[in-house]
Amino acid sequence: MIADLHVHSKASKRPSEWFLKKVNARESYTDIDTLYKIAKQNKMDFVTVTDHNTIEGGLELIQKYPDDTFLSVEVTTYFPENNCKIHVLVFDITPEEFLNIEAIRHNIYFFRDYLKAQDIAYSVAHGFYNVNQKLSIEILEKLILLFDVFEGLNGARNRHYNEIWKEVLENLTPDMIKDLSEKHKLKPISDTPWIKGFTGGSDDHAGLFIGLTATVSNGAVSKKHFIAQIKDKKTYCKGRCNDYKSFAFSIYKIFCDYSSNGRKNSPGGIMSFFNDVVFEDRQSRLKKWITLRKIKKGKQIKDKIILKFFEDLHNWSHNKNLDMETKIESIYHSMGQLLDEFFKMLLESFVNDFSKGDIGKLFKNLMSALPALFVSFPFFSSLRHLSQDRDMILSLKKKCNGNDTLSDKKVLWFSDTINDLNGVSVTLNSFREQIVKRDLNVSFVTCVSKKHGPDKSNESNIMYLPCIYSVTPEFYASCSLNFPSLLASMEMIYQYRPDQIIVSTPGPVGILGMIMAGLLGIDCVSIYHTDFAAQAEYLFEDEALVGLIQVCINRFYSFSNRIKVPTNEYIKILSQQNYAMDKMSIFKRGFTVEDFKLSLSWKKAFKKEKGIKSGTTLMWAGRVSKDKNLEFLIDAYQKACEKIPDLNLVLCGNGPDFEFFKSLCQPFDRIHLKGYVENKELQQYYEISDLFVFPSTTDIFGMVVLEAQAKGLFALVTDVGGPREIIESGVTGKVLSLSDADAWVEQICSVHTMKSECPNDFAMMRAACQDRIKNQYSWDEALNDILGGTKKMKSAISSPTIPRPAIPRPDIALENDMVCLKSERILKKNVA
Repeated sequence: MIADLHVHSKASKRPSEWFLKKVNARESYTDIDTLYKIAKQNKMDFVTVTDHNTIEGGLELIQKYPDDTFLSVEVTTYFPENNCKIHVLVFDITPEEFLNIEAIRHNIYFFRDYLKAQDIAYSVAHGFYNVNQKLSIEILEKLILLFDVFEGLNGARNRHYNEIWKEVLENLTPDMIKDLSEKHKLKPISDTPWIKGFTGGSDDHAGLFIGLTATVSNGAVSKKHFIAQIKDKKTYCKGRCNDYKSFAFSIYKIFCDYSSNGRKNSPGGIMSFFNDVVFEDRQSRLKKWITLRKIKKGKQIKDKIILKFFEDLHNWSHNKNLDMETKIESIYHSMGQLLDEFFKMLLESFVNDFSKGDIGKLFKNLMSALPALFVSFPFFSSLRHLSQDRDMILSLKKKCNGNDTLSDKKVLWFSDTINDLNGVSVTLNSFREQIVKRDLNVSFVTCVSKKHGPDKSNESNIMYLPCIYSVTPEFYASCSLNFPSLLASMEMIYQYRPDQIIVSTPGPVGILGMIMAGLLGIDCVSIYHTDFAAQAEYLFEDEALVGLIQVCINRFYSFSNRIKVPTNEYIKILSQQNYAMDKMSIFKRGFTVEDFKLSLSWKKAFKKEKGIKSGTTLMWAGRVSKDKNLEFLIDAYQKACEKIPDLNLVLCGNGPDFEFFKSLCQPFDRIHLKGYVENKELQQYYEISDLFVFPSTTDIFGMVVLEAQAKGLFALVTDVGGPREIIESGVTGKVLSLSDADAWVEQICSVHTMKSECPNDFAMMRAACQDRIKNQYSWDEALNDILGGTKKMKSAISSPTIPRPAIPRPDIALENDMVCLKSERILKKNVA
């Protein structure tokens, strides 16, 4: 036999959702006749009503339908030690028993003792739901001791949390109960308190899901026997559970009922059509509205958007065989498209009208979009509401089952860039490669326009959000902002069920990641890859605009739980901008140093193929823009050429100022501006180069410096920014000031001299560069740090490391090699 043991009627009057509280609506508007009819349509053998602390609806039910109903109530009781609210369903009671319960329900210990003494059937409703934010692990432990029957499936709550709660209760042992009893000094309710009974109920408030979640007793043959089976812990639960979409539509339904119940004005606008199409199965009004709209032929963009929405609604709503779940999925998809079109309209208006100074048109479009934004808001509040139990239930799971390994953790890593030529993309793809090797449950989330979409066939751990709008700023042609579909993206992220979100960029994708972390109530780690305010100084030379950008960026990062910063220098800088010091820590990197070396003959052939003449080769890589101080580098190169005629300069990368530097470099036959190169070819350029020169002051880290060092390149960097923390000055590189151009030239000459006249020392210096990267940049440490691992992960499969012969430090020279001593003195002088 089967019954839905958690249902609300219009007698439940106090809603918990703020949306309904704001309009002073009831918790439910379902009348008893409708409730009974739906329950029987869904094959319920028995029907009951569990309104909050009232039997008004229950008495009406048993009076009208006495044969297959019984009186029940959902009791709000309290732990006196902290006033924590607990809801307990009580079944098959009399009005007198209800009055007795009302008198003692404010103390859960008295209440429990009364239920036990009177042998009343009960079930603790949604035990993991933190009703008044006072639930704790200790309270849950006490509940386990105080009661033996629990709601194992609550249709209004998240299925995942229902399952965890039930799993915890099913895996109790006599020893665990004994420990809890001693800890809390509470005597368990029964002789077998480690064995729990389970009930199921829809917890329906809107009349949408009555009977779709229920309690089953295989052995019961009568109402009396069914109730006895609950007491004897022999029932089980089955059925559906809410996700944020169905929960939101329950709110919509209650709001529609509120608007039309005893009021002259029925719900209007979009809400009216929800009521007709989704809840009432009335399509005639919709068809009439579409016809009138077509006759009027509205020319405004908003009219076309709304007409498209209702046409989409009409296309699927005429199917009479759709169940409620399918209707909800269909209307969600239609609403997603509606919202996307309005967002697209706003974005286009911002780009076109705001740039022209037409603020009035922009404001008008914003006002047009507000109704669509308003009706979409319950999706966000519903997601937050269903996720608020997360910390409590996972804490209980962790206490019972122990910490998860890093491999068990599900992580989404958000970035607006992942396929571009920039430091962020390079960093993320290197992390991605290691994540795949270790088979970790991490997916990268990004958004690309359909026009420039990549081949996704071999990218199983990248989640591409659907793009609704893409714009490329005129001042930064190498970077596009891609805006994802809001509701479609929310569904994709929700279905993944992440335990943690990492955000790498403060663009549209990164902002969505930050919002979703807040809605899901999960840990959010942000990475401060780029100093956008510093870059803006070079691009705009407008202090007010730069200040506004900095305020916005600072505000963005303030929403994350932890902020990973590439260098200690930038932690100090950000702390001066009022970033919370306790949130910030170093963003650890990993790097795999290849021991394999290309032959001298191969290097000569590669140089010949690329048109690079013999001699000493300087290299630079990155985004080609003026803020990277490339003009300074080219000037230093020209001065060095006066002393070293056979000096090459290789520049790899693309960017907003590529054409400018192409013209600047054209007169020099030994300067090679290569543009964008694939990573494999970039690594080959590192191999054939002798010195890496990186005069940027805006790089927070400098991934290309790390790559160059891993290939054994001595690196010259500035005394501003992150790259100086990668090198060991005087051993693997040199920190120089941009105010002293001669020092850069002298250092270039010193390395050239060492390479030409003291090759052994030069080889040792290259080896020292590689050894430092090997020792400082462990992938296991980097992944554990960013993902917050608690146990050792599975190691990546890699080829065995070939031991390197012991090599002296580059500042030690052979006493009998006078040329090497000369080069060493020059190097030391410059280091000093």
